[in-house]
Amino acid sequence: MIENGDQLRQAYEALGDLYRALASYRERILPANARNYAVIAQGPLEEVRRIQGEIDAYLGLREPAATASESTAGEPASALHETPRALDPKAGTKQVAP
Repeated sequence: MIENGDQLRQAYEALGDLYRALASYRERILPANARNYAVIAQGPLEEVRRIQGEIDAYLGLREPAATASESTAGEPASALHETPRALDPKAGTKQVAP
């Protein structure tokens, strides 16, 4: 739980580290194996959600967010619902996000 400005700064730094790790995984693992990427990225994504919930609660933006395990109940993270280009029959055409 974030209780002061120093802890808020540390939370922002932790989010940056997690997002950089996810970007690295996306670059190195996703092209080779989408399933492994989804599994490996799940932990950092859950931590991002947890930290963001703490930040939001500290800033008074909303009630503390449920943990990823409570909110997704076993569903894959929506951020991982993309089709790798190699498996996409429409590869090369512009895709519009829902």
